[in-house]
Amino acid sequence: MIWLHRILTFLVGFGAVWGVLFLVATTYGWEKIWQSTHGAADLGPVEFPGLSTRGTHNQVLICPDGICDDESRHRKSPVYGTDADTLKIAFIKSLESESGLTRVDDGKDPMRMRFVQRSRLLRFPDTIQVQFYKLGNNTHSTLALHGKSQIGGHDLGVNKTRADRWLNRLENLEQ
Repeated sequence: MIWLHRILTFLVGFGAVWGVLFLVATTYGWEKIWQSTHGAADLGPVEFPGLSTRGTHNQVLICPDGICDDESRHRKSPVYGTDADTLKIAFIKSLESESGLTRVDDGKDPMRMRFVQRSRLLRFPDTIQVQFYKLGNNTHSTLALHGKSQIGGHDLGVNKTRADRWLNRLENLEQ
């Protein structure tokens, strides 16, 4: 019977610790906790030429041939049968249903956008950057997309799922 008492004591203590943590987090706010422990949610801009995600499990990289590290990308970017400006407009419109998404770049480069998206419950921040590319005489276009979780070494596929969802919304523009 002593083992049962030890198990119950452990479970009560474990539950109390998590209860206090949850109370503090909901009172103080997950976003403030993550900022105080991990810094600003926006991880800043990335440069796509030569970008690699080798050895990491909390990122996704989608890009056209020859722009990023082709071996570490999740998939090759589609070619779209429209100019880059129209692609960008359609991309922005496709994001209207995304929750917890905030644009964080300064808007100075019209072909680049950067976002922070937070998970619903624990408000984990991910930084997503998109760059649009003109192809040919701007009759076609493509894009590069990089997403990275700020917290943790593994994102359980969240960034890849998001990237696939975003690109699937643009399938009607593909060549």
